Amino acid sequence: MVNQLKSSAPGLDGQGGQAQPGFRKKLPELALALFAMGLYYLAARTGMQLFALKPSNITLLWLASGIGMVMCMRHGLLALPLIMFVSFCANYPGMAEAHLANPVLYTLISATADGLAGTVAMLMMRLSLPEGLRKSTDLLHFGIKVCLIPTMLSSLILSLNLAVGGYIQWEEAGNFFRMLVLADSLGILLIYPLYQAWSNDRQLRHVEVQRLLLTSLGVGVLLYLAFRGYPGFIYFILPVLLLLTFYVSLNLVTLILAISMVAIIAITGQQLGPFQSRNLVEANFMLVCFVCTTTFTILAVALHNHQLLSIEAARQEWQQAAEVDALTGLINRAAFLPMLAEEHQRAARMGRPYALALLDIDHFKTVNDIYGHQAGDEVLAHFASLMQSNIRGIDKAARLGGDEFAILFPESDAREAAAAMERLRLRLEQHPIQTSLVQVLVTSSIGITEYQGGEITPDMVRTRADQLLYAAKHAGRNRVMFDVVTDEAA
Repeated sequence: MVNQLKSSAPGLDGQGGQAQPGFRKKLPELALALFAMGLYYLAARTGMQLFALKPSNITLLWLASGIGMVMCMRHGLLALPLIMFVSFCANYPGMAEAHLANPVLYTLISATADGLAGTVAMLMMRLSLPEGLRKSTDLLHFGIKVCLIPTMLSSLILSLNLAVGGYIQWEEAGNFFRMLVLADSLGILLIYPLYQAWSNDRQLRHVEVQRLLLTSLGVGVLLYLAFRGYPGFIYFILPVLLLLTFYVSLNLVTLILAISMVAIIAITGQQLGPFQSRNLVEANFMLVCFVCTTTFTILAVALHNHQLLSIEAARQEWQQAAEVDALTGLINRAAFLPMLAEEHQRAARMGRPYALALLDIDHFKTVNDIYGHQAGDEVLAHFASLMQSNIRGIDKAARLGGDEFAILFPESDAREAAAAMERLRLRLEQHPIQTSLVQVLVTSSIGITEYQGGEITPDMVRTRADQLLYAAKHAGRNRVMFDVVTDEAA
């Protein structure tokens, strides 16, 4: 949805003449719009100074086009007059110096073209990529529909305007049109992905910042060599930036990419570096083509890597949701049984024991019937917490379902596991569980078996532990029973 500034006057609440909350909410948006206008003006004037190609207000890079698009994305059609105003202020001095017959008119036409470019780019973005740049294949639509189509329209108006006004010769109009399209498109290509990435992720991770600083140093060295007599080093910037995309987040990639490309164009604008030729127009065209292709390549790889990381994060999230019990935070049956099978194979292979405990809460159905399911859930969660506090870090506790729990004790015998479970049993017996509604005193019955090798399957181990659990219940509950599972017992 397009965010727009409201034009209604602020109201008063009748208490001390203070502004209503609605007006206060508009102030940050208004301040943001003023900041964007200042940034647009600074980018335009800086571009005319650093990236200038004769005549002076036609540049190799027009970052203002990207800023104008972002303004339209945030403020909708209200941004159009704002862009026109600030563009007029930025372009008028150059037009006035050219001694045109009517510099105000020609500057106004140029400002309208700049505003039109941002508006059309915004509309094309909302129509073709409503969710923004999410994957590398989005760059095709972004490059054609968002970058090229709006800038071709505005560049055509600008070229005709300059030619009609006598600012450029008619025979130069074709070359200028080509350069304007590339310069404006590159401005959108550098600014919008940077804006989107930092809007989605504003975190600065320490490790990533270190890598960013090292990469920046490397790019700086390559730029120095490329512009000081070793032009071939300019092409090493691409693999350096490509490597960066695999080690830092998308927001930092877009930042260093924008800085690097702006630096290349700025230095070239000072008649330095590998992109020099007797034909200045062709040399600058090659420069902008190099920057455009490099930017597209880095963005494509960065977006693809970001997409893969998002897919992997979603997979892990779904896997965790499928394997973790939401109430207790313990792993569930589906995750526990493969762990048991893996530990069984390891123990059989290495000749080392392990113990398995099965637990349940005595008369848990009565707890639910008397105190309600909310209290029952709190009892289960507290019981799971006590289990975790009475086992080692390598032990695995799980909720198998209902009030049935299990604990796997790697590298342990039945007596060691029984000692831990006895501590748990005593803790439950001596201290009621405080729920949000009432104190509940519960006990637990526990069966433990130990695997010492032999032709026994994990299912046999579970069956023996289950038998011991039921033996504990039949013996009066609130007790721990254990033994060693053998081929004969199984």
